[in-house]
Amino acid sequence: MLDLHGALDVDSLWTAVLRVLRAAVPSHRVTLFLGHLGMGEARVVRTDPPIARAAEWYAERGRLNPFTPFIEKNRGLKFYRFEDVLPPYREWVRTEFYLKFAKAEGWDKGLSMAFWQNREVTSMFSLYRAPGESAFSAGEVRTLHWLYPYIGAAIERVQRLHSERLARRSLEEFNRGIPVGLLLLSWDLRSEFANQEGQRQALSWNYPDSEARALNPRDAFSLPPQVVDACRRLREKVQGRDPKTLTLLPEDVEEVTHEARPQLRAVISLHNNPGNALAKPRFLVVLDTRRSPSQSPSSNASEVNDRFGALRELTPREREIALLVCEGCSNAEIAQRLSKSVLTIKTQLNSVFRKLGVKSRARLITMMR
Repeated sequence: MLDLHGALDVDSLWTAVLRVLRAAVPSHRVTLFLGHLGMGEARVVRTDPPIARAAEWYAERGRLNPFTPFIEKNRGLKFYRFEDVLPPYREWVRTEFYLKFAKAEGWDKGLSMAFWQNREVTSMFSLYRAPGESAFSAGEVRTLHWLYPYIGAAIERVQRLHSERLARRSLEEFNRGIPVGLLLLSWDLRSEFANQEGQRQALSWNYPDSEARALNPRDAFSLPPQVVDACRRLREKVQGRDPKTLTLLPEDVEEVTHEARPQLRAVISLHNNPGNALAKPRFLVVLDTRRSPSQSPSSNASEVNDRFGALRELTPREREIALLVCEGCSNAEIAQRLSKSVLTIKTQLNSVFRKLGVKSRARLITMMR
């Protein structure tokens, strides 16, 4: 059970649940089905005893699976015995599914526990018993009912962590090729992410052009000292506040211009976590070679006519909201995706409108194109 509570990925989840189920309800075979899309077949399958090329085996098995129509008709059902779904035993052992799959796997009876979200199955464990072994008793089913919430919590945790890792990887891939330099620094001022343009521009900050041209941006990458110093100043400013009520203020942005090359500019903002978060804030650095509105007396936010220039003027959270608006998301949808209240989203969206000099979502979308 301790291993179950500590599972952080599919392999550790499978190992922990297998041990728990083997100890609690002895079975000939245990199988995990995970990663369903809607009511389709699982994309991840783990089974013990193992089956060679299990993914291919279960993909073909799903074509004749007699349980899928039953599950779809009984959405939300947590447990079912196979005998409640299958035809009488003498008919069952003559079916194509039994002869081709169940017999090969060595079982003729079983029980499944399914886990759901929004009336769609998210995962399932199936326990199988061989011919000659007894059916699952009422006491064993009660044991599985007791285990159900613990296994469900572990599955939900693993799925959430996996989704977060995939989301971060997708975001990094998206940001890697955009023509604005992006750096992400930890609270301890260590580099956690740098896209290609960020690596290239860091060379310009750290080396004369004659040297920079001979270097590989990735291999020679290091944080510009001026940027690190600006992050340090911002950290000291924020650190003096009450950490329990830590909020970002409009002035929590540092702008730095290269001493010898004024066309090189860095904007540093704090990517804050909720006040009760265990993770420390991080620093988002935008390296750009274009002038800010403050450097040109005649310019203002309404004259920013390029997408990246407009995004540069916003805080990280405002940028995220602006891009979600451009995806067609409503305030309620944005609030749900960012785990914020609708009122907070409205307030931050009004700030976006004010900074960019637009008065409507349609105008914002036009500017971002």
